[in-house]
Amino acid sequence: MRIGVLDSNGTFDNPFFQDKKIVKINCKWKDQEYSKDTFGFTHAEYVCSFILKENPEAEIVLVPIVRKNKKSTVLDMIEGIELLIEEHVDIINMSMGDEYKYYKEIEEVCRAATEKGILIVAAYSNQQAEATYPASFPFVVGVKCLGIENPLQVLKYDGTGKNVIFTSKFFSLYHVGIPKFYQGNSFGCAVITGYLSNYEEGYEQAILQFAHSTLNGYYPYQTLKQKQCYFLTNRMEEALERRFIREVTRTERCDTFDSGMEKLRNIKTAEQYPVLFIDHNNYQEICEYKERIRVYAMEHPETEIVLRYPLFNIVERLNLQKKTNRNLNQFTV
Repeated sequence: MRIGVLDSNGTFDNPFFQDKKIVKINCKWKDQEYSKDTFGFTHAEYVCSFILKENPEAEIVLVPIVRKNKKSTVLDMIEGIELLIEEHVDIINMSMGDEYKYYKEIEEVCRAATEKGILIVAAYSNQQAEATYPASFPFVVGVKCLGIENPLQVLKYDGTGKNVIFTSKFFSLYHVGIPKFYQGNSFGCAVITGYLSNYEEGYEQAILQFAHSTLNGYYPYQTLKQKQCYFLTNRMEEALERRFIREVTRTERCDTFDSGMEKLRNIKTAEQYPVLFIDHNNYQEICEYKERIRVYAMEHPETEIVLRYPLFNIVERLNLQKKTNRNLNQFTV
């Protein structure tokens, strides 16, 4: 699956990108200057990371049309789409758009892409705007975030329109080594692009599959005070972690992550607690255990597994649910 991305430039030297496929098509935007945030990332690096988190096997074709001032011209946008059509991409991700004016040329080039079978996923403006192009075009999947306080659902989609609406504006940066949240429609757009890139067709059905599943709901963490938890953590000594364990969960036993994973090989340990809570804040380290956690979930359907951070992507969780009718619960997607 080839995914065209119109965004900023970037170095992509974070360990997350080490085994990923990213090709830059520079052309007139060669040596495009870019700015990094306080964490040392460009906007394109965040966007591409969210796409690749949802589909690690995808190939990204990046056209860096966004300048250091975080803006691009309408002409750059049009030429960027034309270039991606020539590159025969399957999907175009646009975490950008024009919120000030409708341009016939933008609609024409977007239609030309869709007529060639290219799906366009575009973010709405983060500002209050009547429309954002191309997100507002009826043949484009437009993505926006609402920022609802204490939302129940992750996203809304009725299948009759083209809009995917996240109820929260915040997305976890866990996979790039930052156990914090950033907000923006751009990130929701990238998540949807990455998720849909796992399917060669039937995009609407793919969105509905998640929207109608039990995974499309935020885990009710308040219930953790009512259940016996076996708590695994990689930072047992931290005061904030001990406070979290005490105030959020009803932990009966707490072990370091590594030792706990070994103890779970013992059937008695596995069957003793109804909830296994995993709190590991280093994505690169815990990735080595993904398969063991998945297999454990399949072998112990009676155990409720809850991860504080989003280790598994949407498709991985949907596939496990199909096989076991059980959830790999995460606080966020």
